[in-house]
Amino acid sequence: MANDDVKRIKDRLDILDVVGDKVRLHRSGRNYTGLCPFHDEKTPSFHVSQERQNYHCYGCGKGGDIFTFVMETEGLDFRQTLELLAARAGIELTPMESRNDGKKRVSGNLYEIMEIAGKAFRSLLTAPEGEAARAYLTRRNVSPEAAARFELGWGSSSWDATWRLLQSEHVSAQEALEAGLVLESQRGGFYDRFRGRVTFPIRDLSGRLIAFGGRIVDGEGAKYINSPEGSLYSKRRNLYLLHSAKNAIREKGRALLVEGYMDALRLHIHGYSETVASLGTALTEEQAKLLKRFADRCYICYDSDTAGQEATLRGMYTLQNFGLDVYVISLPAGKDPDELLNSEGGKALFDAAFDAARPLVLQHLHAVSAQLEDPATRRGGVDSLWSGLLQLQPTAIAPYVSQLAGALGFYPDQFWRELEQFRRGRGNRAEERRTEESGMEGKKRGERVSYEPLEAALCAMLWRDEEYRRSCRPEEILPLIADTQVKEIVLAIMMESPQELEMRWHSMDERFPLAFIARGDSFCEELEFARDADPWGVVCEGLTRKRAKERMDYLDARMKRQEATPEEMTEFQKIATQLKSGKKMKEAE
Repeated sequence: MANDDVKRIKDRLDILDVVGDKVRLHRSGRNYTGLCPFHDEKTPSFHVSQERQNYHCYGCGKGGDIFTFVMETEGLDFRQTLELLAARAGIELTPMESRNDGKKRVSGNLYEIMEIAGKAFRSLLTAPEGEAARAYLTRRNVSPEAAARFELGWGSSSWDATWRLLQSEHVSAQEALEAGLVLESQRGGFYDRFRGRVTFPIRDLSGRLIAFGGRIVDGEGAKYINSPEGSLYSKRRNLYLLHSAKNAIREKGRALLVEGYMDALRLHIHGYSETVASLGTALTEEQAKLLKRFADRCYICYDSDTAGQEATLRGMYTLQNFGLDVYVISLPAGKDPDELLNSEGGKALFDAAFDAARPLVLQHLHAVSAQLEDPATRRGGVDSLWSGLLQLQPTAIAPYVSQLAGALGFYPDQFWRELEQFRRGRGNRAEERRTEESGMEGKKRGERVSYEPLEAALCAMLWRDEEYRRSCRPEEILPLIADTQVKEIVLAIMMESPQELEMRWHSMDERFPLAFIARGDSFCEELEFARDADPWGVVCEGLTRKRAKERMDYLDARMKRQEATPEEMTEFQKIATQLKSGKKMKEAE
């Protein structure tokens, strides 16, 4: 990917068209306004500037350019967004030969190869050769229409039918291996990975086919197999059906997480279109981050067996730690969602279980209730519950203190003291670290943070005007900035070109800088409406006075404590005189 790919795309696409796909915009002076897509509001606070090709919401603080907007609304990473917008702009991206790890970059051909295989699998399912697969799906109550809707297919029972098809499409053995469609025989040659299996295509957020799951129908072998981890596919970073479910998740404000392919399909068929499936029982941080992009609430419905319940407990804390409100759906013993919904009255039973879903705290209490009742296992149950609660904010625990205290044998007013005692006993400081990391992650994603409008305006003017960047020196500008992160942004702007910086920030998913600059643009527009205003002079003078006032307050506090030196008292008087006179400030010495 060349450095000018981003510029070529932005030259070709207008932010009004991109944002207009999601927001109904109305002209308001030089800009356009609409209802913000990132938070609920009745009065428009979302502003789009066609002149500057960026957006900013005064309500929630979100802001950026077309890349940021697509990443935020679609839940895509920068590379996926780049490819999506390049396709929309009709631009062919400049290929990059290598990545930092030295491995060959996956070309688009691998995705094309996966689509060739997917089309072949779907075709075989409806062909005479797919009779066994169709019979299996009929037994599982999956109609032909549902099979087509979810792109189910059939891998031929022949040893190498898929490999021969790929060869006819001029696919090399290395490409077929890298795509995970074939395996190499110990006696030489290649054979199909998914032979004799119903195939479930796995797509990434942007809709690219990256893997398959395969369910055996007859004979011996593992019930399910999946594409191997590789350059296309990582199960840690994907969720089955998320591409299809993301809009429903965003609209409903919740995700429904299940374990298996068939569970996810069945719930979609029964109207729960916000359902996704984890690709294995162990939920990962990457999957939690994916879900958090689209909603703040997640319902987990894993199998009701012991392994499923243990996975549920581990997974719900992973999700909760990334800011999701977690609820757990408990189904009748021995049932999974697919089995329950296929039974008589199953939809009503599942609806009732969904409505009765327990929040994280009560689910954990329920899970250890049997241990708490047995003196031999009570200590283990108490430790398990305390350890889980220590990962949560007190506000998430507070509504359930009476139930927790009762189950643990405390009065409610004793509960917090006991929890704190357990924390001290284990030397647990995980909550403090997580709070700090959560704040940094919020800035990285461009979520609303406290900011100084004048500092944002200074960044915006340096970003837009090369003359300011050339004529100003860092040692003159940086003392005007109080926020450490903003200082880093200013220094970066003065050291690198905006084009290079923009691409680096996008590729690193650093959304705060561009949102901050967009806020500064809005503030600059307000200044420009003032008669005879010199925006640069107004901003620099304002920041100078603000820093001087902060310095004066600091010196005043030292004088009141009788800690000030004679030099500091002289400095205080000088700053006070300058502020009172209203003249242009100079840095106090």
